[in-house]
Amino acid sequence: MIDLAAVRTLDAVREHGSVVAAAAALGYTPSAVSQQIKRLERHTGVQLLERVGRGVALTELGRRLADDGNRVLGDLEAIEAQLAAAHGSAPLHGQVRIAAFSTGVRGLVAPALATLRHTDPGLDVRVVESDPHEALDLVAGGQVDTALVHNWGDLPLPIPAHVEDVHLGIDTADVLVPRDHPLATRSVITAADLDGLVWTCAPVGSVCHGWLVHLHDAHGLRPDVRYWAMEFSSQIGLVEHGNAVALVPRLGRESLPSGVIAVPVDDPVTRRILQVWRRTMAPSPAIRRVHDVLTSAMDAVAVAHPR
Repeated sequence: MIDLAAVRTLDAVREHGSVVAAAAALGYTPSAVSQQIKRLERHTGVQLLERVGRGVALTELGRRLADDGNRVLGDLEAIEAQLAAAHGSAPLHGQVRIAAFSTGVRGLVAPALATLRHTDPGLDVRVVESDPHEALDLVAGGQVDTALVHNWGDLPLPIPAHVEDVHLGIDTADVLVPRDHPLATRSVITAADLDGLVWTCAPVGSVCHGWLVHLHDAHGLRPDVRYWAMEFSSQIGLVEHGNAVALVPRLGRESLPSGVIAVPVDDPVTRRILQVWRRTMAPSPAIRRVHDVLTSAMDAVAVAHPR
């Protein structure tokens, strides 16, 4: 019988473009990945990989095996979830792999893990921090079981057809300004206030940069970003010392220093917090339990922070 674990490894090579990258994604050594695929080639009697430049690609037969194997793996995953659901009264056991964006890890996953540690000690929960697009890829490819992602305003977040998404809640972003800034005493910031501000923001291509640009686009403006910082804590530091202003969400936001004031936007800037999983995992009691605990954590966060 074909080793389905090796088929998953083969598909990881297809997705990531090299043995080394596939090994990093799966948590294996490159040698282990190579050995799995060589055993698969010996078992099937066909060449599955071919050299392409400095990387590798799947042969036509390799792609066919990966496609068909993924369908079988999906069927087995669904069967396992259904069998587990049939024993819903039994204590939950096994590993659940979660991917989540950084503020989701701090604001939702961390408290959820504390709850699960006491209520479901048989669950072995593993967490990896990933941005929404990467997290979706991890779920879709089977590297994780479920993920927290976010979607700002009407900016698209492409969700594959075999991945299911469930709404957890709404998060709101405020403009952070230095305490001595003219806008610090305002109850809200309007479109007229955006022109002339100097911003700190995550790099171009990030979701956060996208929604800052989108906020300005709605008013025919472009943000003047002079300070690029991936971490919100770095942005807060730049604001604290009077260098810039920042648009920072409330979920998972650290306590602001005394020199930083959060001012709401009159037309609120919001993001939808979603949990995603493969449709084949939907009946899984472990996934349902993680979802319930994350929902409770979202409710408890009360993301409307006081100023």
